[in-house]
Amino acid sequence: MVNIIPGGIYPPLPTFFDHQEELDLVTYQLHIARLVERGITGFVVMGTNGEAVHLTSHERAQVIETARQAAGTDAYIIAGCGEQSTRATIRNCEQAARSGADAALVIPPFYYKGRMDHSALIAHYRTVAENSPLPLVIYNMPASTAGLDLDAATICTLAEHPNIIGVKDSAGNMAKLAHIVAQSVRAPQALLPAHFCVFAGSAGYLLPALVVGAVGAVAALANIFPREVCRVLELFNAGQLEEARMLQALLVPANTAVTTTYSVPGLKAALELTAGYGGRPRSPLQPLSEQERIQLAKILERVQVEAGKPGGLKPLAGTPER
Repeated sequence: MVNIIPGGIYPPLPTFFDHQEELDLVTYQLHIARLVERGITGFVVMGTNGEAVHLTSHERAQVIETARQAAGTDAYIIAGCGEQSTRATIRNCEQAARSGADAALVIPPFYYKGRMDHSALIAHYRTVAENSPLPLVIYNMPASTAGLDLDAATICTLAEHPNIIGVKDSAGNMAKLAHIVAQSVRAPQALLPAHFCVFAGSAGYLLPALVVGAVGAVAALANIFPREVCRVLELFNAGQLEEARMLQALLVPANTAVTTTYSVPGLKAALELTAGYGGRPRSPLQPLSEQERIQLAKILERVQVEAGKPGGLKPLAGTPER
């Protein structure tokens, strides 16, 4: 049976640490429980926001197992498994399967970027796909791979493999996404299998991605404003494009703040400001400065205020009063 990823919104979960930088799985469970109640389809663990590069193999297994236990059997869990070597990537896929993940998110190897041409990348992904117990989701993230950007031709070639079932594209290139979707439409002349799904890699361009055929997003902002990010998808599916456009525009500054501007420390600070928990990233990442936190708070507050106006979304339940 072909494994198909349910369309929807998938927050890439942060990994929480205590003051000694040890895993804080209690807060991790709390965060997942909060998101499950707000329309989330599933979760991405061990992604960029999950600080996978800062964790040991044992810690990675703990995090995936905890996510599965907290999310329940209905949630679709995608686990980051990409490494710099093909063999290590396969081992991560095997571990993720044992720990309860449904699919493996695989970022391209980039350390030897100059040698990662089309043929090398195709060979890498095909070998992983043929040996992984989990189906693969391609993770295109140029900002985290020294600028290595998988082109449409490479992604479409990989999508022909039966164990490669989707792509999370964080490059934000709508022309490329449209081209990929066009190759996988449900029609007799389709070049790609119909089960291959395209996901936006950011809430910042969720609506444009949906317009060209994406089925959802892996969006860091959904950790902070899950209801609002899910509403963009709901409005689009309901044909309420003007309302979706207005909400999308409202979310863009907050999305930029917790991704491009402040990255993982910003995401954790945003959770502290809106939900009362977050904590520090693991070294060498450093928490935001006080001035950065003040600026971030202003950006987040605008979303809460505007979404809470008459006719808009109500503020998130459990958000601390200011």
